[in-house]
Amino acid sequence: MYDVMLEEAKLWLDEPQQRKRKLETPVIPPPPPPPPCPTVDEDSSDEEVDPVAWSKYSRQVSESGGFDVDLFIQPFGGIVPTGCNVYAVLFGKVGLHCYNLEKETNLQFKKVTKSNIQSASILTFYITLEATDPVHDNSLVTFQTCVTDAVLKHQARLRMFTTTCRIKPQVPGTGEIGSYWYPDTDVDASYRVDLPNWLQDDALSGDDKLQFYENHFYLTQVKDWELKENEWLYLYAEFALFSRWDDDLSAYMPFEMRKVVVQTKEDMKLKSGNAVFYLSFKTCGGLECRGVVRRTTDGRPGHMCLEARCWIDK
Repeated sequence: MYDVMLEEAKLWLDEPQQRKRKLETPVIPPPPPPPPCPTVDEDSSDEEVDPVAWSKYSRQVSESGGFDVDLFIQPFGGIVPTGCNVYAVLFGKVGLHCYNLEKETNLQFKKVTKSNIQSASILTFYITLEATDPVHDNSLVTFQTCVTDAVLKHQARLRMFTTTCRIKPQVPGTGEIGSYWYPDTDVDASYRVDLPNWLQDDALSGDDKLQFYENHFYLTQVKDWELKENEWLYLYAEFALFSRWDDDLSAYMPFEMRKVVVQTKEDMKLKSGNAVFYLSFKTCGGLECRGVVRRTTDGRPGHMCLEARCWIDK
């Protein structure tokens, strides 16, 4: 039974983008602690659940939050270890970015060390990664983030949201615990609409001018020095391009950023919890790209949703 479940998860990861996402499927939050050991009908051909193994699995999920779980053969979908893939890497970077934005830290992504998934109508990733802390002599930090690959809507080609973003606790069963949320209902209604198209040429009348746009939104162009101080904008460009090509993008990086414009109702510009980013960039290899990335949050720790669409002008 486990082999079938794992093969389904692998097939999901390998399928083309347009096939693997189910439009308008209800969002499934990360699971609560496992229920008591299930019973198996005597007439069923499925293998019986080992109560000792089940108890161990339940304890691991409870203590680690789903991040440190051994392989457990079970007759239903659960959290299972998987190898690292391009989704885990990108989503791990986004989870780390969410943490940095909230905590005002600058942890730098190094590599994904472990990835577990829960497969339902959509996938939820439990990602453990290594990061470095420039403030403390680039010391290594073990970071964990729970990310759901959300269903497509709002004309987005990629949607995801985080529920947990934390430093791995040293003592099992402690540390910050993520909470459920629903981006489709819990964010400002102004951002629960279709992603906008690309900006009109006259949307900004000057490089430094803040302009009232529509529906109480403001547009402002990011200055060069702001781009250097907020390197996560390159992550947003990567996220946008990944929405077009869900594949390893290392051959197309680093990007050359042409222009970034922020659209938001808040006065914090780049730090706004809810904002739309228009990114014009050139890939290594010469592709001219335009991406729209929307960031939203409900204001609670560890919660961030990103949605993206991308155009390649070649």
